[in-house]
Amino acid sequence: MGWFEAVLAFLTEYTEEAGAAGGLLAVGGAAWAIIKKPWKKPETVQLDAGTIRQIARDEKQSARNDVAYFIETRKALKAELEAELAEAHAEEKDQLRGRIAELEKQLTDPDAALAEAEKTIADLTARLERMGNEVGGERLAEERAALKNFDYSVADEIFAEVEARQELAVQDSARAAFGRGEVAEAEVRWLDAAEHYERAARLERSYDTLVKAGMFLWRAGRYAEAIAQEEALVRLARDDIVPEDPRNGTALNNLAESYRAVGRYKEAEPLLREAMEIDRKALGKDHPDYAIDLNNLAGLLRDTGRQDEAEPLYREALMVTERALGKGHAGYATCLNNLAELLRETGRQGEAEPLMREALAVTERALGKEHADYAIRLNNLAEVLRETGRQGEAEPLMREAMEIDRKALGEDHPDYAIDQNNLAGLLCETGRREEAGPLYEQALGIVEAALGAEHPRTKLVRGNLEAFRAGE
Repeated sequence: MGWFEAVLAFLTEYTEEAGAAGGLLAVGGAAWAIIKKPWKKPETVQLDAGTIRQIARDEKQSARNDVAYFIETRKALKAELEAELAEAHAEEKDQLRGRIAELEKQLTDPDAALAEAEKTIADLTARLERMGNEVGGERLAEERAALKNFDYSVADEIFAEVEARQELAVQDSARAAFGRGEVAEAEVRWLDAAEHYERAARLERSYDTLVKAGMFLWRAGRYAEAIAQEEALVRLARDDIVPEDPRNGTALNNLAESYRAVGRYKEAEPLLREAMEIDRKALGKDHPDYAIDLNNLAGLLRDTGRQDEAEPLYREALMVTERALGKGHAGYATCLNNLAELLRETGRQGEAEPLMREALAVTERALGKEHADYAIRLNNLAEVLRETGRQGEAEPLMREAMEIDRKALGEDHPDYAIDQNNLAGLLCETGRREEAGPLYEQALGIVEAALGAEHPRTKLVRGNLEAFRAGE
């Protein structure tokens, strides 16, 4: 200890004897006087050999006292745990035995255990001092005094208090991020909505934040991230919500659709069937959510070549949606579109075209021309026109769809890549191969990055590019 600290220590020690007010003034005055005096070189103090030996003995004794006190505290805690063990339930006994075994280990080598405890205490003290503005001087002093006695309870209380205050701030941030997601969703800025909802879910993992994060990450083509959010949502729903609650059906449906998007059909199908059964029991067969279940399962069946099984589900979904929501609802347009796509795929373009035109008109009225669903309708109608030899009518629809998706989804979204692929095919058919090549190549790069090399969409685009290069 230096001379300045020694004087302060001496004065502080005798403050109470001088009286509270007078003592404090004396300390303040003495300290100020010391600071104001010109510095002088301290006098050298010679210690004889006996004094040096006594200091060393005192330090060793102090260390022995610290170890002895540490052993005493460990033994006391062990006795408390042994008393708890005698009264504990069977499931608690193993944990208590483990804690007792750790204390016995510390008692076999108390010097090492004390060194580890002192290291922890120093770390806790430094950590709390860095939060000094939030904690306050009195609480810090209380914490330091408790830690000297190997009592961690005060430090734990302080951390809990700070954590609780910060948790409120985090919840406010989560609510703000979720609000920004709602704004972006309303303005059809799906990429921004995905970012905001994902941040909200990271700050506060609730049913609502996870649903929105998964949904908009899926719409943004970020399927791996969507799956992570939706798997967490299913776990939360299974743990916190009764099995027959429709929210369980929503969670299962959303995860299944993300699995389906990356080609994990075997994992998706049982989830879709489970979701459909939950909604059938909870909501009934006339509910629009049940129609969504039918539609999604039909989509998976169609993806896996089971069109005969898919068609009746699509037709049932269309009827349920019409009764529940009416012909002017966007959900009705989706059901029309999906049934029309199946008809087109099975060679019934004449039946498909009027359904596609109706779906396009309903989507325009319900969602507007800047929505990505409107781009889907344009693209599908364009494909029917192209397949029936009307390339001149199809091309402007394809270009319009591609521009909508570029703005709404971004140029790294797989839907934008399919737009490019479709336009490239039309350009080849109309003798403009020099324009088609770059579109095929860009499309392949996008779907491969987003979906992987083995996804059906990737294989489709790769096959088209290879045929193009072969001159077919």
